[in-house]
Amino acid sequence: MRGERVLRWNRTARIAHWLMVIGVTAGFVSGLPVLDGRLFKPIDDLLGGEAVREFLHYYVTTVFLGAAIPLVFVRGIAARGDEWWWPSWDEVKQAVRVALHWFGLSREYPVIGFHHPMEKLFLMSVHFGLVLLGLSGVLMVFADLGPTYKFVLLMLHDIGFLMVSVPLAGHFLLAVNPVNWQALRAIFTDGKVDLSWARHHHPGWKAANASADPRVGGSERGRERGPARRDA
Repeated sequence: MRGERVLRWNRTARIAHWLMVIGVTAGFVSGLPVLDGRLFKPIDDLLGGEAVREFLHYYVTTVFLGAAIPLVFVRGIAARGDEWWWPSWDEVKQAVRVALHWFGLSREYPVIGFHHPMEKLFLMSVHFGLVLLGLSGVLMVFADLGPTYKFVLLMLHDIGFLMVSVPLAGHFLLAVNPVNWQALRAIFTDGKVDLSWARHHHPGWKAANASADPRVGGSERGRERGPARRDA
C-alpha cells in the first residue's frame, strides 16, 4: 500500500476552500473594529482606516464568498453520498455518540466516513451563519430602516458571526493537529492523501475502500483490501 493515494479534495473543493478563507478573513479583520472600535483599533490602523476597511468588508468579502458558496453547493450536489456536507438524521445521532464518547459517557464510537459527523454540524453552522451575515449586512447597508430594525439586524449579524467564528476556530485547531496533517497538506497541494491514512482515520469513506474507484491510485493489491478497523 506504500505510495498509494486517494483524492480527498478535488479542484472545485480546493478553489472553494481558498475563496472562503480569503472572504472570511477579510470579513473578520475588517469587521472586528466595527464590533469594538477601542479594542480593535490597532487592526483599523493597520488596515489604513475606514475607507480600506469598508472596501474589504463590503466588496472583497462579498465577491470571494459570493464566488465560493455556489461552488460549495455545486460540489455537494454533484458528490452527494460521502462528501455531501448536509448531515443526515443518522449523522446527527452519530455526533451525539461522539460527544458522549468525548466526555467519557459512552465507549461507543461511530465509524467515520468522508466527513466526521461533528464536522458536518460545524459546516452547517458556518453556511447558515454566512447567509445570516450576508442578509443582515446587506439590509443594514442598503435599506433605510429605523434604529429598532437596525438594532435587530445588528444582533442577527453578531449571531451569524458566532455561528461562523466558533466552528472555524475549532476547524483550524483540528487542521493543525498532527493527526490531520495529511488532509491539511492535501488542501495546499493536489488534494490527495495517503490511502493508509484514509483507511485508518476514515474507515467508512467509500472511495478509500472501493475496489474499483478511479480516484484511488496505486496497485490493484491495495484496492482489494477491505475496510480498515474503525478508530477506538
